[in-house]
Parts: sequence; structure tokens; C-alpha cells
Amino acid sequence: MTEPAVNEDQNPLTKPKFIISAVVVAIIVALGIILALLPKGGGTPAAEPSNSGPTTASTKKPSTAAAASVCGLPSGNQDKPATAPADTKWELVGKIAAPTSPTQFGPGKTEANGLRSCFAHSPTGALYAAANMTALSSAGKADLVYQQLAVPSPERDAVLKSSPTAAPNSVTAQLAGFTFRSYEADRAVIDLAFKGANGTFVSIPVPLQWYEGDWKFVVPATGDTGARQLSDLSGYVEWAGV
Repeated sequence: MTEPAVNEDQNPLTKPKFIISAVVVAIIVALGIILALLPKGGGTPAAEPSNSGPTTASTKKPSTAAAASVCGLPSGNQDKPATAPADTKWELVGKIAAPTSPTQFGPGKTEANGLRSCFAHSPTGALYAAANMTALSSAGKADLVYQQLAVPSPERDAVLKSSPTAAPNSVTAQLAGFTFRSYEADRAVIDLAFKGANGTFVSIPVPLQWYEGDWKFVVPATGDTGARQLSDLSGYVEWAGV
């Protein structure tokens, strides 16, 4: 089935200023547009992540004061998960299934406006945070992500001034897997792999920082989201709720 064409002259989501400033929204735009344009099994796959895949090597555990969660979640295991988190439960946030573990990994808080926050100060907590942030953005909550779930910075301020808009309703991609690019006690970069309705895989890196008792999104200084097509899920831990 042929995907509908996108008129780049009329569609504000394709304008350079929007792509540069609205990084989280661009993640979902990448899912909605890149996946629609790339034929199943077609295109030139980008290089796989530079790391050799997930690892179970322990990371130095943060101090008690530094690890304190804003909603009291325990820091727990500080190993990067080498397999899909056990007994993961999923909730639909908009059209994307997001993982939930309110008393262990997060979100420990879900507010009436849809905001999902408070994640455990651990690699698995960071993973849950990254997945929930992308799901929120896809559900038209990009403004909340930037206002409440992003580390204060000039880049974040620029995004807020540009009034981030909701992602297109045509997003038809689901989380399919993950791998850790890096993890330290207060910083992480997690690669999330999404699978489109046409079977194409796209990888999106999500940079995070532990800030004021929670994992927050770090708005990059560059507008490049780092999204890339994957030939398959090699090097990723398969993890999906749909």
C-alpha cells in the first residue's frame, strides 16, 4: 500500500527550524515520516551502534544523597540489563505502549495531565524513563516533556520559545528493543529501536541526566536526533509491549 505523500512546503514538521529546535518531537516525526518513506528491507542501513551490545558490568553505585528519588523509588540494581526487564507491564500512552513499574522502576508519578515522571536511579530506571518520554511526545505531550522532563539549558529554552507542537497522529511505530550506548551514575544514553507498521526498524538515541531526583532529557546542542535505519535488531535487547 502506497503511503500518502508529505507536502514539505505546507507541513511545518519538515521545516528546518522545527527539526532543529524540537528534538523530542523530531524523534516521533522520524518515526512517522522516515518509516513511511523507507520500504521494508530497502534503503541503506546505517552502521550498528559502536558498542558490542548490552553488558552486565556493574556501574559505581551513586551515593545515598545523590541517588535520592523525588518520589522515594529505590535505586536498586546498578547493572545494565542484558535481557528484557522481567514481568514488564505495559500501558498505552497515545498509540505507543510504554513500560510501567510504579514501585520499582517508574513512572512513580502519573498526573491528570498525562505527565509520567519519577524513575529509579538505575540503568533500568533510565530505560523506563527514555521509553516513557518518547511515548509522551508521540501522544502530543511534547510541551510537558520539555517543561517538566528536560534539563534546564539554553537549548531547552529555545525549544520552549518555539512552542513545540504535537506529533502527527499517523505515528504507527512501537518500541522493539534497546541497548545502552553509555551509562554513568548521573548520565546515560540509551538507544531505543522502534518498529514501524511496514516492518522497518529505526534507532533513536535518548540522552538523559539524573537531575533533581529524576531522569531528565538532555536537549542536544545540535538538531540531529541521531535517528537511523536498522537492518534488524542485532545488538539490541528485544523488548516490546505490542
